[in-house]
Amino acid sequence: MSTPKRDEAGNVHPRPQESKVLPEQAVEERLLVILGFTGSILFEFDAEARYTAVSAPAEELLAIPRDQLLGRTIPEVVGPQAAAPFLERIQSVLTTGHADPFEYDLEVLGGRRWFRANALMVPRRQHVLFLVQDITRQKGLEQHLLESDRLAALGTLAAGVAHEVNNPLSYVSSNLNFIAEGMAEILRLLEETGRAPDPDWLKRSVKECAEALSEAQEGTGRIRRVVADLKTFGRGEDPSEGAANVVRALEGAISIARPELRFRARLVKQLGEVPRVRGSESRLGQVFLNLLINAAQAIPEGAPDKNRVEVRLREEEGRVVVEIEDTGAGIPPEVRERIFDPFFSTKPSGIGTGLGLSICHGIVTSLGGEISVESTVGQGSCFRIRLPVS
Repeated sequence: MSTPKRDEAGNVHPRPQESKVLPEQAVEERLLVILGFTGSILFEFDAEARYTAVSAPAEELLAIPRDQLLGRTIPEVVGPQAAAPFLERIQSVLTTGHADPFEYDLEVLGGRRWFRANALMVPRRQHVLFLVQDITRQKGLEQHLLESDRLAALGTLAAGVAHEVNNPLSYVSSNLNFIAEGMAEILRLLEETGRAPDPDWLKRSVKECAEALSEAQEGTGRIRRVVADLKTFGRGEDPSEGAANVVRALEGAISIARPELRFRARLVKQLGEVPRVRGSESRLGQVFLNLLINAAQAIPEGAPDKNRVEVRLREEEGRVVVEIEDTGAGIPPEVRERIFDPFFSTKPSGIGTGLGLSICHGIVTSLGGEISVESTVGQGSCFRIRLPVS
C-alpha cells in the first residue's frame, strides 16, 4: 500500500486517479445505447460515398445487414434515386463544410420507414458523418393531425358544399323531368294518330328537350367538379411528392370555399402563369383552403359588396408567391406573434381546432417554403406564401 501524501501542515491529500481509456468495444456499446434512446443511426462515408462505418441500435433500421454495407457505395445499397440527397450533402459538406438536413423514406429490413438526416464533416479526414433519426412515429402523428384538420375544415364548409351540389342537382332533376314529359307527349301523339305530329310542333318540342338536356349536362359537370375538388382535398396524403400545379390547387380550394365567401365578400383573382412547385396538390390545397376560410371568417356576413378577398399568384425571384388578402377585422400585434402556434385560436370554444395555421406553417416549411402575415386591425390581413420551384 502506498503512503498518503501530506503537505507541510500535515494534511493528507488523496492521490489523483489515473484516467482510464475505455476499450473500443465499450465505446461502441455505449454509443449503441445512446443511439437506441434516440432512435438514431450513424453512417460514415468517404469522399466516394462508400460506407466506412455504421452504428445502429437495430439492424431493422438498415437497408441491408451491417456487414454487407461496409465498402459499398450508397447507390449500390439504396439505388440512385434514394441516394441522391446523400450524395448532394456529401459534396456540400466536403466543399463548404455545411449541408441542410433532409427527410426521406426508405424500405429497410423492418419495413418502410421515415428518417431525418443531418450531415457534418469528420475532423481531420475527408469523411462525412450522417446522424439519421427514425421519425416514422412522428410522421404518423403528423398525418393524423392533417386528417383531423381536413375533417374540421370540411365540417365548417359542409352546409355550403351541400348547397353547391344541391343547387345544380335541382335543375338537373327538373330538366330531366321536362325531357321525360316532352318525349312522353311525342310518343302519345304518335300512338294515338298513327302519323307524325305537326312538323313545327315536333321541331319546337325536340329543340326544347335539347336545351333542357344541355342544361342538365352543365349541372352534372358542376357537381362533378365539386366532387373532384372534395376528393383532391380530402384524400390521404401520397408520401411521394412531385411537382404540384399551384393554379389547380388554388382553383380547387376556391371552389370549395366559395359558399363560405359568397355572403361575406367579393372574390378577386389574379392568377398569373407560374411553374410547378415542390409538393403535392392536396397538401397545398389544404393550406389555401385554411387561409380562405380564415379570410372569410374575418369578415361578417351581410355586406359582400363592401368587402373583398383577393387571391394573387405570381413568380418572383425564382419562387412562386401566393397571397391571400382580406378586408376583415385584422390581427392584433400580440396575437400575430402566436398565430402559427399549435392549438392557439381566437375563435370561440368548439369552433375550429386551433391547428389550421400551425398545420399550414408545417406544410409550407416542410416543402422548403415560407409563410408570413401582414395585418392591420380594422383593415384586414394578407398571408403570403413563397414556394420553391420544382
